[in-house]
Amino acid sequence: MLLIGHDAIAFKPFYAIHTFEEVLKTPSCSIVLFDFNAVLAKKCADEKILFALHVKQIKELILANALGSSYFVVTKSLALQAQKIADDYLFDGKILLLSNDENDIEFAALHGMDGILFEKGIHSLESA
Repeated sequence: MLLIGHDAIAFKPFYAIHTFEEVLKTPSCSIVLFDFNAVLAKKCADEKILFALHVKQIKELILANALGSSYFVVTKSLALQAQKIADDYLFDGKILLLSNDENDIEFAALHGMDGILFEKGIHSLESA
């Protein structure tokens, strides 16, 4: 299980962005994170930039996979459905539960989640 942003484990941060211009301001080889946006996702994929999408519904999850997202960041309310779909359809990307609660490690482990993205694992451009 991936644990990105946990204090006890070294991690490569995700950089929260909103526009492609912001992608250019992140460190090289960064993973950028943004709310589902098909146009921005396609641009990142075309430029071979690793990206994670915060998806809020199943339709976005399916489209995010088709667009080549490496990670799908979901809330607990969508986590179990998203993980089942990713497993059933053999997604290449990983489902990450967005959390601030270390107790979610047990939830994620018991439900076969790919991992957790703790909010400390998300950096803004100001912290780059």
